[in-house]
Amino acid sequence: MTSNHILIIIKTIYAIRQSISKALVAFYQKYVDEQLKKEFKDILVSYDRTLLVADPRRCEPKKFGGRGSRARFQKSYR
Repeated sequence: MTSNHILIIIKTIYAIRQSISKALVAFYQKYVDEQLKKEFKDILVSYDRTLLVADPRRCEPKKFGGRGSRARFQKSYR
């Protein structure tokens, strides 16, 4: 397997664990006591914050004048 395939598998695993933890918190909110939901949520956040909060970093789109989103072609004065 290439490193790209491994990264896709890791991202999928993180998405699955985040959706399961969010579903458990929603279940506790709807069918169980609110106090238990807060305790369960605090336990999850103390273990790993990414279980409930998504990572907002995304790939920045490419722009003109260079190879990537921020990189520019080198300027020559002669």
